[in-house]
Amino acid sequence: MTNSRTEIVFLAIATNFFICLVAIMARQWLVDEHITIVLVTQSIGILSLIVIHSYTWSRIGGNDLSLAFIFFLMVFIFNLGKSVLFVFYYHEGASFFSFFTEFDLQVIVRAFEYGYVGFFVLSSAMLFSHKREPRQLMELTQEQVSAARFTGLLFLTFSLPASLLDLKTMIVQVLSGGYFALFNGEQSYGAAGIIKVLTFFLYPSLLLLIAAYSKNKKILNLIFIFALSIALIKMALGMRLASLIPFIIFLSLWDSVIKPLNRKSIYMVVIFMFVVVFPAMSFLRTGQEISEDIEKTSAIYRIIEEMSDSISPLIWVMQRVPSQMEFQYGHSFLLAISTIIPNLFWDIHPAKSGSLALWLVHEVNPWIAERGGGYGFSIFAELYLNFYWFGMFVLFLLGILINKLAMIKNNIVNTAFAFSCFLGFMLWPRGELVTVARFIFWNVGFLWVTYHIMVAAYSKMK
Repeated sequence: MTNSRTEIVFLAIATNFFICLVAIMARQWLVDEHITIVLVTQSIGILSLIVIHSYTWSRIGGNDLSLAFIFFLMVFIFNLGKSVLFVFYYHEGASFFSFFTEFDLQVIVRAFEYGYVGFFVLSSAMLFSHKREPRQLMELTQEQVSAARFTGLLFLTFSLPASLLDLKTMIVQVLSGGYFALFNGEQSYGAAGIIKVLTFFLYPSLLLLIAAYSKNKKILNLIFIFALSIALIKMALGMRLASLIPFIIFLSLWDSVIKPLNRKSIYMVVIFMFVVVFPAMSFLRTGQEISEDIEKTSAIYRIIEEMSDSISPLIWVMQRVPSQMEFQYGHSFLLAISTIIPNLFWDIHPAKSGSLALWLVHEVNPWIAERGGGYGFSIFAELYLNFYWFGMFVLFLLGILINKLAMIKNNIVNTAFAFSCFLGFMLWPRGELVTVARFIFWNVGFLWVTYHIMVAAYSKMK
């Protein structure tokens, strides 16, 4: 990092630190008498951090389609997006959250403070560790190209029929029972369970095939059309994250290694999605009628209110830990590591039985849990539950890791594997580490091992 870029990053981090410190001190000064003002102050601080980070990111050469930047935005949207509501709709604060045993502003303030500090730490780590991306990728050897094609096609052969069959099943469920019918069915076991597992290999194989056929325009166009079609169908079914996250990662890889995407088109689509598509999907998913109260709120308000509720698990946990429950001291992180071990020694894998998301929904609403629904979890809730404020050290390391992973560009195949890992990491802002680790160990790991075996095999055949 050059001196000028170092100065820009240092100034940005120092400014964010000062604003964050003011917000923390405001809670100490105002105590309980003006708690709404504290929430608004915190929210303004969070929004200023987003602006400063984004500006600094662009100044130091960061890509706006970088998966590190997108991960950063997802942490904000799902966990701290309600800061927008507190600034512009603070008088409706009691309606912002989905579940509590009691509406406790003091706990909400503490949760926002924890999230704000964590967001600052994540931002600082990403800005501090950022380096300019290399302009040119190393050329692949013929053995690497052949191995990538073999591996991508092999896993596509398994995952494509399974994905299409699974998609057909979901279409039938939604047509017969609406969006929530996707979660009202019984858990998948046997053949149905195997089909669901195989579908998770679809996008890692597509990303690898982009790398393998990077110079074949016809095949690339076919892959693009197929990926777009899957995303649109899932979007039509009401599956926002399941459609968008894989396709965003797909676009980011395309932008990095194939051809830069038109930014004006990207921004226009994003605006249209947030202003028109997402609010419309919200009504279709829940079956809401357009009441007088709904007409008074903007489309942006409704979509932020719905998408930013991953702060609720943190608030719920803070209401009980450590007053009623002990900290986990890294237990869920150990469970995440255990996902590398196949389920050969237990009826139910410890990572499954110890799932924080399952624990939360059973505690909050057993009725929803019995029907396969849930509230998810969140990255901040998991860090707080395990490490309290020491979780900030974990966040700093995570920020560096995410940044490094998004900048792997020594060759196009390694870039595809690194981007495939983000199919797991993007689940953490509103989920738990167990799901991230399971996806990376198995759905990316299998391809990675197969690819390297085939590179060695092709090298011996040379």
